[in-house]
Amino acid sequence: MDIKNSLINSNIAANAYTKPQAKTESKEFARSLQAAMESKDQKKLYESCQELESVFLSKVFESMRNTIPEGGLLEKSFAMETFESMLYDEYAKQSSKSGALGLGDLIYKQLSANLKATEEK
Repeated sequence: MDIKNSLINSNIAANAYTKPQAKTESKEFARSLQAAMESKDQKKLYESCQELESVFLSKVFESMRNTIPEGGLLEKSFAMETFESMLYDEYAKQSSKSGALGLGDLIYKQLSANLKATEEK
């Protein structure tokens, strides 16, 4: 019974950590995208698209991580959850920078076409 309570508490603490972070990331993306669109800066726009791909991949990795059954040598703790969350966020950033998925490039092409169309008007 003691083990279940500690698992529930660690899950609550982990969710408290990840949910505000996701909201912050989406707000940061919205601000950087708006700034890129207003300044018509292609480099900022591309970086914003990569950031969006990174947020998407981070959510995918988080969902994948939640499917892994708990158990093993090390006990899950808040520190372990925080470390894993940060590790998978970094994996997402590196994956989006490498362009392996290509989602950021597709978004960039779409938005830059929209930006060019608004410039012509």
